Amino acid sequence: MARSPEEEVVLRMEGFVPPPARGVLEQGLRLFDWIVAGAFFAVVSLTAIGMGGNRDWAWAPVAVLVALFAIVIAMGAGTRSGFDAAPAERRPLAILILCFAAYVLFALFQMSTLAPLTASATYYEMAAKLLGQAHAPVPDLAIDAARNSLIKCLTCGAIFLCSRALCRDRGRARLLLYFFLFGAMLVLGYGFLSQATTNSCYLGSYLKKVGTFEMKDHCVMSGTFVSSNSFGSYCGMALVAALTLLFAPRRGQGHVPYGYGEQEEGFLSGLTGFRLVMLAISLLMLGGLLISASRAGLAATVATVGLVILLMMRGLWRARPDLTRLVIIGAVVVGIVVTVIAGRTMFMKLEHGGSVGERMHIWMASWKAITLSPWLGWGIGNFADIYTILQPASMTQPNDLAHSTPLEVMVEVGIPMAFVVYAILLIPWGATLYGALTIRFAHRYLPVSALAVATVPTLHSMIDFSLQMPAIGFVVSAMLGMGWAQAFARRERPEMPLRGDDR
Repeated sequence: MARSPEEEVVLRMEGFVPPPARGVLEQGLRLFDWIVAGAFFAVVSLTAIGMGGNRDWAWAPVAVLVALFAIVIAMGAGTRSGFDAAPAERRPLAILILCFAAYVLFALFQMSTLAPLTASATYYEMAAKLLGQAHAPVPDLAIDAARNSLIKCLTCGAIFLCSRALCRDRGRARLLLYFFLFGAMLVLGYGFLSQATTNSCYLGSYLKKVGTFEMKDHCVMSGTFVSSNSFGSYCGMALVAALTLLFAPRRGQGHVPYGYGEQEEGFLSGLTGFRLVMLAISLLMLGGLLISASRAGLAATVATVGLVILLMMRGLWRARPDLTRLVIIGAVVVGIVVTVIAGRTMFMKLEHGGSVGERMHIWMASWKAITLSPWLGWGIGNFADIYTILQPASMTQPNDLAHSTPLEVMVEVGIPMAFVVYAILLIPWGATLYGALTIRFAHRYLPVSALAVATVPTLHSMIDFSLQMPAIGFVVSAMLGMGWAQAFARRERPEMPLRGDDR
């Protein structure tokens, strides 16, 4: 029976939509959600194309786009729940937010004249004498550098929250991994192109070597990064991401009653085309890592691959002795090949520079900077300025990084706040590890992948600076958000689902 216009209005006001229209609307909203998620993941993953995001013109537009995405996602696009927190994650998320807020407020305090005088006051006095006037003394040596660094940190925080909201859905978590691998392939492809055309000495119009370029010159391949070490770390991140995707269940096998078929459904049950592609990407990234000649990057990647094997094989060592033998033999063979290839490459790099002695001088100067201002530091992003003052006379080459991110953090924010900064990284890392240890085997690869991708640059940054590259920092933030979402979203599910829900 036909409804009157008045009845139609009442039904629409009460939220009723006829079934056909509702189905079309739901499909349209679902498609829009995937478009939002894909666009966000593309922005984050492709940051590395612009010189690793390590220039203002490269990271600043990304920061603006991420802010816009955060607003859109908070309004319900991409996920109906926005930034809602599940009961199980509220306490750790509150602690994480408090730590991050404390860091941001501290960074603003360093720029303020409300801060007490620190060792930087001497240099403001010297500037006043030389220039006739100077800014009122604050802990920051360069407020503009601190402002830019703070914006990057805020962008990382927004990326984490957006990824956490979007990646409650397993399909979108995989989409993030695919976009990251796509971006990594573009970076590696440019590296090979640069190797063939300019022997890797040019990055666009930027000459990486000192002096002029001649066709006989050879530089270490660095993809779209200026630093070959950061490029090596990025290749290692992509390698472990592709490796963990080898454990993804085949389509149609990922949804079974809880506790049944876990050992068979998610492991290498068949040499599918997808797994062949992931294996090929792993080998390509291994090649890029070795060509980069990054010693610390290789060590961090090897350690992380071991972590991936331990987590993915947990509970299978005795149940599947055939697979255990296969994994051990494969690891030994790959290890021997890597050692033979990388050994010569690393030795050549040692011959041409990169000595540990130079970094020891940098670390000693960094420690001196810490002792001069241990409580309030010298300002975030201000390491280059204080190092210029304290640089040893024996080192003539300029340097703007401590080649140890934990040490540089202490220089910039002081000892007490440095531990808060460490907690900002370790809390989501620990939550992701918890998810990797508790999620059933079929979907364990997602938090393991997030954990592995974040672990490679974290370990590498102990004696280098890859985490400080915006492209790498943004990807790590997104991966930890994905790992966090998967770890806590699983707790909200019933243990015996009646059907798969693609989440």
